[in-house]
Amino acid sequence: MSAVVARVHSSLGLVLGVAALVSCSHRAGTQEESDALGGGAGTRNTGSGGVQSAGAGSNSGGASGAGVSGSTSLGGATPGGSGGAALTGGTGPMPPGQGGSATGGGGGAAGAAGATNGAIPATCQGAFTKVALDGARSTLTVDRASSLGELPHFWTTYGIGHMALFRQEEKDWGKTLKAHVIDGVQNLGLKSIRAHGLFHDDLAMYREESGTPVYDFTRSDEIFDFLVKQGVAPIVELASMPAALAKNPSQVWSLWKMGISPPKDYKRWQELVFKFVEHSVQRYGAEAVAKWYFEVWNEPECCGGQFWKGTLDDYFQLYDYAAAGVLAALPTARVGGPVASQPVELTQNTEVGKKFLQHVTTDNYVKPGTPGHLDVFMFHTWNFVDGSVNGYFAGLDLLDSFGLKSTPVAVTEFGPTWEFNLKDEPQENEHGAAFVAQTYADIAQRCARDKKRFPIAYAWWTLSDIFKEDNYREGDPFIGAMGLISRENIRKPAYNAYKFLAQMGDEQVALTAMGSGIGGMAARDANGGVQVLVYNGQSPGKGPVDHKFYTVADAQDIALTVSGLTADLPYDVSAYRVDATHGNAYAVWQTQGRPAMTAMSDANWTALRDAMDAKAEPMAQSQCGSAYTGRFSLASPGVLFLKLTPTPAKSMTR
Repeated sequence: MSAVVARVHSSLGLVLGVAALVSCSHRAGTQEESDALGGGAGTRNTGSGGVQSAGAGSNSGGASGAGVSGSTSLGGATPGGSGGAALTGGTGPMPPGQGGSATGGGGGAAGAAGATNGAIPATCQGAFTKVALDGARSTLTVDRASSLGELPHFWTTYGIGHMALFRQEEKDWGKTLKAHVIDGVQNLGLKSIRAHGLFHDDLAMYREESGTPVYDFTRSDEIFDFLVKQGVAPIVELASMPAALAKNPSQVWSLWKMGISPPKDYKRWQELVFKFVEHSVQRYGAEAVAKWYFEVWNEPECCGGQFWKGTLDDYFQLYDYAAAGVLAALPTARVGGPVASQPVELTQNTEVGKKFLQHVTTDNYVKPGTPGHLDVFMFHTWNFVDGSVNGYFAGLDLLDSFGLKSTPVAVTEFGPTWEFNLKDEPQENEHGAAFVAQTYADIAQRCARDKKRFPIAYAWWTLSDIFKEDNYREGDPFIGAMGLISRENIRKPAYNAYKFLAQMGDEQVALTAMGSGIGGMAARDANGGVQVLVYNGQSPGKGPVDHKFYTVADAQDIALTVSGLTADLPYDVSAYRVDATHGNAYAVWQTQGRPAMTAMSDANWTALRDAMDAKAEPMAQSQCGSAYTGRFSLASPGVLFLKLTPTPAKSMTR
């Protein structure tokens, strides 16, 4: 893919008027909480470009977003939201794995407007400012008073790569990977991870002595103890055949020696699975392990035997014996397959999805003549927007055709491309951020509209650049890999998109978009807040098929209206953007001339860290009305996130 051209975008527009004016008393202004992970609550990056808000109290010290016109930034204390983990680090060059550590961010005081113990209810400081919407190229309308039903947060699972990386001592990368998981838990809403290589020989779980199986969970316990402590309920990939159990131990995947042979004895394979699940139940409790999912193998049909040297029938036998082992240890456990590499493989080419369902609904290698067991249908959607969105619904349609109309889907890998080391890897730049927003928004909108079941998981591959597949640029700060966070703790644009998703409410409300390439979704929360996620993704290509992603286009004006607000409830309103000039460390690295690690100066690293977070652009503070309207400028590819949060009550404590 050709280099993405950084573009200077026109300014983020001012907020517009409301249907009813509210007479309000003056009070000291408060400010949206800091979203910069590098500091505690209340941290702000100062500069020109804030937004003048009618009736604002204090006008000092606020966050300012570059490119915002008519600026006076809002000041005040940080009243709301919880502090997250901060990946702290110095401003100088940091070798891999030494760019920082996960620490707790400052805590914010939660609360909606209205009296709480020892607090003064927030009061309006004026009506939402009125600004003309005429001439905007695109229009979005959100109705807070509507309800499209529950909005499951199906974006809280992340891929990790090779599981043994949690133990990697080289450059302390194992510690860095754990720090990235903690960051994900605290800032991205991470609830689950999925990794390769549970039964790989580097974890030494299985061996044979004089032909007798011996099990050792010492190394895997170290990893799962960490995950359970963080509240993570993993999707456990039951894969990599131990050499001692392999029919042909020489059959391995070259990059990290994953065993890809069928087992020499399927009953011993079943016992291995049983022993791991039994041990997990004994160590963590049945209640905890029942929240996990067990996924049998990875992409068995893919790439001419790259990940599985057996036939599809051999895989179905592997699946049946694995499911029997899981359920023997924990009858309430949840098991799934066939983990196809792309949606097209479900019904075309290898037809692994169709053949798998034909098998599991009619036969079982463990108990021949009886149906097998399937709790969740698992596959991957490696193909740009068409695969990531339409591919999900193709999986649902296939399930429905077999009468499995309540069986859920878990997409356990997805991304804009499966290719590493592109000159401009879309996972590392603004294309990845827009792709994240579009995938989840389009699926959520379509599920609500067509009354389809939501995914139970839709996992980005991967959370971290601590990753053991060697097709990347070792000498660069951005290595051409797929992580949301680099090895030096630089957060990429897609990280910001996931941070926006983590703040979405649990009830979807109606969003209507008019304009080419513009879309999104909206939600409300129990405290009266509204969250709007918008993407601009012009003319998407076919990703890895034609090496085209989104068309790069100058910013366009978007007119956005949020109706159905409580007219006398004061709101704080903030906008955030990710595009070529906002929340984008990769774009800054490009402007630096793409220096190698050895050429990165202290100033280079500081510039990347200053640019990596999407900064809050305050739009209104303690303002009221039954409708909020705003005019926003967003480039392609790009993401806009708008938060309307009831102004918190003011503490009486001095």
